[in-house]
Amino acid sequence: MNIIDRTISFFAPEAGLRREFARKVLSEVRVYDGAHMGRRTENWRATNASANAAIKGSLPRLRARSRDVMRNTWWGPRIREVVDSYAVGYGIVPRFKTGNASLDQRAARLWREWGKSCDFEQQLDINGLISLAVGTIVEAGEVLIRKVPVSPAAGRKVPLEIQLLEPDHLDGARDQLRVTTDGIIDQGIEYQRDGKRVAYWLLPEHPGAAGGLHRPSVRVPARDILHVYRKLRIGQGRGVPWVAPVLLKGRDVADLEEAITVKARVEACLSVFVKTTDPVRSIGSSVRHEPGGRGGSRRIETLSPGTVNYLDQGEEIGVVSPSSSLAFDSVLINTWMTLAAGAGLTYDQMTGDLRQANYSSLKAGDRGFKRFIEKFQHLTLVPMLLDPLAEAFAEAAMDAGALPRRVGGYPVEWIMPGWEPIDPLKDMQADILAVRSGRMTWPQFVAAWGFDPDQQLDEVASWQRSLDEKKVVLDTDPRRGAHGVKGAPSSDDPSAKDEADAAEQSG
Repeated sequence: MNIIDRTISFFAPEAGLRREFARKVLSEVRVYDGAHMGRRTENWRATNASANAAIKGSLPRLRARSRDVMRNTWWGPRIREVVDSYAVGYGIVPRFKTGNASLDQRAARLWREWGKSCDFEQQLDINGLISLAVGTIVEAGEVLIRKVPVSPAAGRKVPLEIQLLEPDHLDGARDQLRVTTDGIIDQGIEYQRDGKRVAYWLLPEHPGAAGGLHRPSVRVPARDILHVYRKLRIGQGRGVPWVAPVLLKGRDVADLEEAITVKARVEACLSVFVKTTDPVRSIGSSVRHEPGGRGGSRRIETLSPGTVNYLDQGEEIGVVSPSSSLAFDSVLINTWMTLAAGAGLTYDQMTGDLRQANYSSLKAGDRGFKRFIEKFQHLTLVPMLLDPLAEAFAEAAMDAGALPRRVGGYPVEWIMPGWEPIDPLKDMQADILAVRSGRMTWPQFVAAWGFDPDQQLDEVASWQRSLDEKKVVLDTDPRRGAHGVKGAPSSDDPSAKDEADAAEQSG
């Protein structure tokens, strides 16, 4: 209480009390409701820990549970597959932009050739590796990609291979959080004192491998590692599985689905129980013979469809009538919606349920999901994976003499997979109007469908030359289209009449 309030309270206690009460009310009004402490928030555990501190204690368990969801539920692998299919699809294509067309084509051919055999394990091509990397990011939260130099004696034009590693290879036991002259090691990553990464401490074998040697971790310079994950907080050094926010709810719905399935099986069991008062007929009724002639006494403890069972003397059966499973439909649907939203998907993408969908709802949901995927592609994959990978490829190619060394290297633009239209005709008409109005260029239009504009232009020109040489007229040729396109043959065209007359005479 300040001196003014103390003076007022001394001479006018009632007025002082009103001032103090008003001040208390004002302080309550200024507080956020979410910060109140009370019955509703007594179990709300929150922390202001840094991103790395919050992740460190939970990441191994989150990763293990996420993998369990991917193995043992239907929706876990579906989330991974949808994100991978839209973000990578059948491949992400580089478009080199050096300003020299012939050099760009040379680099593109070399990339395609190198991409067929760049896998350290010699199983996937470059697009398969990128797809596997994205799937690992969804499942485990992050992926490590090691650049492995190849001996020139191997005869490779580009002496470089790519090795994918799961994040379990990061050695958390190496942590040295006390800042020294060399910096710190946090969750297997070595940082300088200013926070820049300088190295990764990697275990040679996966720590979960059965019968492995489990050799000590080795220090790998940061320049040889690509560490790819969604960075959601400032200073976040490790990635978190994408399904982490909905793991608990997903586990609950998995248990509910199993219970509903068991309940439905019980409902489908129609069994008849015969009770008799004749003691002679009840003798031996509890004896059941196993297949193969072996006999033994056992009580009936399970229901099987279509069975007829006899009860012993004095026994009765009470039947439990379960309620209909339809009562759980709304619960399941709402929970599935929550799971989909928590992973960034729409309900129909995760479940395949299109019963209530229409063009407008699918279009609206597709727009939001497209933004989500494009953000992941351009703000995560491009700067963390694709651009560094292209730089490593170009550097290895220049060192080996496969590409001429040039200042600025080999800049690249990435052509992402195209989006399948919900209504192809409407979407194509909208794209044509966008190109004609100047909102979109023709190269941008082609790239939006996942094709290289330069390669597409060469193919169109080659196709048109073939048509002209063989004197073939197709409606699909926009130069000669019959739908009001300039250059289309008309009935008044003398050459067209001559060709028609010649065709009739030859017939």
